Amino acid sequence: MELVAPSPRYFPSFVRSLREWGDAHQDGAGIRDAATLTDRVGFERWVDQLLAEETVPASPAHVTCTYRWMVDGDEYLGSIALRHELNDWLREYGGHVGYGVRPSARGRGLASAALAGTVRLAAERGMPEVMLTHDATNPASGRVIEHNGGRYERTVVDDEGHRLLHHWIRTGAHAAADVVDVDIVGGPEPLRVGLHDHDPAWATRFAEHRARITAALPGLHVTIEHIGSTSVPGLAAKPIVDVAVSVPDVTDEAAYLEPLLAAGYVLRVREPGHRLVRTPERDAHVHVYEHGAREVDDYLLLRDHLRRDDADRQRYEDVKRGLMTRSWDDSNAYADAKTTVIDAIKERARAANHPS
Repeated sequence: MELVAPSPRYFPSFVRSLREWGDAHQDGAGIRDAATLTDRVGFERWVDQLLAEETVPASPAHVTCTYRWMVDGDEYLGSIALRHELNDWLREYGGHVGYGVRPSARGRGLASAALAGTVRLAAERGMPEVMLTHDATNPASGRVIEHNGGRYERTVVDDEGHRLLHHWIRTGAHAAADVVDVDIVGGPEPLRVGLHDHDPAWATRFAEHRARITAALPGLHVTIEHIGSTSVPGLAAKPIVDVAVSVPDVTDEAAYLEPLLAAGYVLRVREPGHRLVRTPERDAHVHVYEHGAREVDDYLLLRDHLRRDDADRQRYEDVKRGLMTRSWDDSNAYADAKTTVIDAIKERARAANHPS
């Protein structure tokens, strides 16, 4: 199987494929009026339209798109489309990539091979990630996406009641070797801020930082979460709002770190898999990881458990208050001292989420 640009040479085979599809929708083919494609003149005009969409959208409701056909010799086997960006509809329901294999050619691994080639094409275009959706009733499509490294993000329901699963695939564009050492800009700092009773204003401050970060990173697929003790109502905390930001590639600092610094944050930590920026006032810490990072999952596991478990929330607060009776020349040492109780709470949270 090869991936090739649309071409008039595949007209006879394409017409046979149309008969196989019948009235079914062929995703990723760019077909708007199938009846015109059984005529060679109409077919050639359509091919020209597909090629033009590389640089000019088909309409104001569309985006530029690269089409590739799966072929074997002169036989058309299916289509795959790489949309260069996401408009509102694609972001919710369609994704960057759509594909369809003609019925008689299924079961041969064509979709998986075509998707792998399209991910490489996206990397060549400088797209760090691509998003795909598939219907929950089509597990075969889900396996194709997962085989190519798809990472599940969420499920949405369209206007017709279909459950669509969102997945993201990293392309490797802009990827570079990550740092290997821990660099704490400015060196160790003593802990000078004490615990405060929970303040509802912390949630408002998080919302302000979420808006600030979103504005600084337009067009970049990011998730932003409130983490740490200030995210747990009823829990005493240092008045420092912690934010976790997930980005496509933590090594691509030009895509996120430079804009965050331009937005007024300052770099504090650069270490493997993690960057930390903070406000000059040191009242907010922004932790940057890659999508799917275990650290973010752990932060959310701890946060959600403490929000609902009164006993563990009080247990954690008691440990923190005990530690605050001591003097800490390095705030990182204070954080490390909480590791034992945090690990124990996370184990209970995992057990509660997955009872035997």
